[in-house]
Amino acid sequence: MINALVFLLFGVIWFVLLMNDTEKRFCALFLGTALFPSCIWIVDSPKISPQHILLYSFFAVEILRNYPSFMRAIKEMPIKIPLLIIVISFCCTVFSNEGLNPKEYYALARHFIELYGYAIAAYIIGRKANISEILRQLFFPLLILGCLGIIEALISANYPYKFICSAFPYYDGFYDLAGDVNAHDSWRIRTLLTTTFPTAYSTLLCGLLILYVPLFRNFDISKYWKLFFYVILFVNLFLCGCRTGVLCTGVALAFWISRKMHIIVKITIIFVLVLSASFVLQKAIDNFTQESRGSSLQLRQQQLIFSIIQIANKPLFGNGVSYLTKYIFQTDAYGDRIRDEEIMGMESILFPKLINYGFVGLGAYFLLSAWIFFYFYKRRKLHPMVQSGYLLIFSITMFFILTGNMGNASAYTYLILGLLMGCTQTLEKESEEEEDEPKKIESETAQQDIG
Repeated sequence: MINALVFLLFGVIWFVLLMNDTEKRFCALFLGTALFPSCIWIVDSPKISPQHILLYSFFAVEILRNYPSFMRAIKEMPIKIPLLIIVISFCCTVFSNEGLNPKEYYALARHFIELYGYAIAAYIIGRKANISEILRQLFFPLLILGCLGIIEALISANYPYKFICSAFPYYDGFYDLAGDVNAHDSWRIRTLLTTTFPTAYSTLLCGLLILYVPLFRNFDISKYWKLFFYVILFVNLFLCGCRTGVLCTGVALAFWISRKMHIIVKITIIFVLVLSASFVLQKAIDNFTQESRGSSLQLRQQQLIFSIIQIANKPLFGNGVSYLTKYIFQTDAYGDRIRDEEIMGMESILFPKLINYGFVGLGAYFLLSAWIFFYFYKRRKLHPMVQSGYLLIFSITMFFILTGNMGNASAYTYLILGLLMGCTQTLEKESEEEEDEPKKIESETAQQDIG
């Protein structure tokens, strides 16, 4: 019965994604990505997950139904240049390691689409969507999920995750579905809801808070419901047990709160943040010296040494697309958990990017992040959603550097960034047209006078 309900839920989301347009399509894609973790598969070879079905279905519908509009969106996409550079760096990585092996280029294409396709899909929707309506439609589903996250912490059991993952034929997650799913450590509460790992859930919550808080006045919901919603999201963020998520969200929102303050107030806030961070850092160092309490400094040093050794012979283009997953890591919901117990995993996105793609691939990744940041920052006075854009890419880049991209967490980020980018581009065009309209009328009047 529960399995049937899970598949019914997936079927409804898929139907909305296929049949509706604009706002509802984004909601379906976002909720489907958040509800169905990347560690479940419908087909094992080639691996096809519910997330894959939703993403590829979106592109299939766009190409078949709206091909001219699709191509126009791709040509006008603000980040097409850094994405093209990433594609070239990926191709160089494959060619330098595998030559012209078609199988490797197929893997490369899938890897690119399943990583950056979320940003492209959301951008295409955002060009035609009303962001206020999207925030309103997502509000209550996200509120319900947030309440379930608190219940998970209270009863020390994650039933949504267990029911959803148990319904699918293939599961490659970190937690045993035979008993109660519980991510708690001996010294802290940790929740993950329907993501693959608490850190991935923290990434999702960080993105939602940076999206919703600056847009407090821009969607039509009672302010009391909004305040309740923010409380639920913040409580969930703390319950994740991810210190990096709390830090990055706090820094981003502090910058947003102080955006219009006097320079002396800004300096005071920065001073307080730095002072607080120094105490937090000392606490973190004390905790990191104990390997039972999160990731130790010694472990990170070992991972750095391991990464340097891995790229010693191939520093430019690395060892190959998904090299770590294929030859070193044991894949599970933690991301890609390494078989070597002395290394354990990769606690920063720097390490896997270096090993897989070398310094060229790592540089291309940061070029994309910088490109997105400056795209939004240059337009920061256009609308509050633009502020969410540059604050989100800044905080998430810092998040991934400090902790890593675990459990396809980048999908949530790129969905939000793509949506904001599409809406921003449309708003900018409308503003330019409004500015040009008086000039056009004035020019036509002048011509009539001459005539």
